[in-house]
Amino acid sequence: MFKIGDFSKLSNLTIRALHHYEELGILIPDKIDTMSNYRYYSSSQLATANQIKMLQRIGLSLKSIKEIIDGDNPEILESGLLAREMEIQNEIAELKIKQNLIDMYKKTIHEGRSIASYHVEIKTVPKRNVMSIRKCIPSYQDEAVLWNALYEKSIQQNVKMATPYQGMSIYHDKEYKEENVDIEVQSNVVGIYENIDDVTFYETKPFVMASIIFHGSFQQMEEVTQALASWIEANHYVIDGPMIQIPHVSPAQDDNPENWITEAGYAVRLLNIE
Repeated sequence: MFKIGDFSKLSNLTIRALHHYEELGILIPDKIDTMSNYRYYSSSQLATANQIKMLQRIGLSLKSIKEIIDGDNPEILESGLLAREMEIQNEIAELKIKQNLIDMYKKTIHEGRSIASYHVEIKTVPKRNVMSIRKCIPSYQDEAVLWNALYEKSIQQNVKMATPYQGMSIYHDKEYKEENVDIEVQSNVVGIYENIDDVTFYETKPFVMASIIFHGSFQQMEEVTQALASWIEANHYVIDGPMIQIPHVSPAQDDNPENWITEAGYAVRLLNIE
């Protein structure tokens, strides 16, 4: 038997930590002297102490660690490790996104790129005959699902696309949302077709659009929207509809983000100034 101080040295755990583990029921002293209230631990408990430290280094919560130790079952341990592994993979993915943002920001600094480098165009988008799918999807990253569905339906119905081809994404939400986003994808078509399933065919109304054509990945969207906002305000326009994107060279056409060409903008109207 070892006093708590000696066991602390052997296990590389502080006395405070040992008391905390005792309170949680994770590592209970093998013996407690009822007269002196001294705690005593056995050498066999070092294996449990080492397991606790290892599981903590992996990143498991004390609650999960208690379940593993209480269960004393390899399947429970493996289940806990697999769950943590998935969390780590998600954390790695998030860190990679942050690393890409850092790389992009450094590139912006070195290239001296600013919102002034984006050219805003004001134009009237004429009425169009379109094939459309509009749905609420989990996130903006899932937009490709809508485009794939639109393409498959166009093949099934032998739809003739307009020349030159033009697609358009319309973001209908009244505010920015991180999930359950309302997106419509459209393709210009020639001819009249029957609506089928979640696909509709209709004639759009013309509208005025302030837009920017930019090259590269979508990581520069914050700068693009900042440039649009500055131009809209300076030229006495107001936003009068949803945000719109028109892919000229899309991820579906080219895997390399450096080759993407996207037009992004808003439906706008001129502000009446007395």
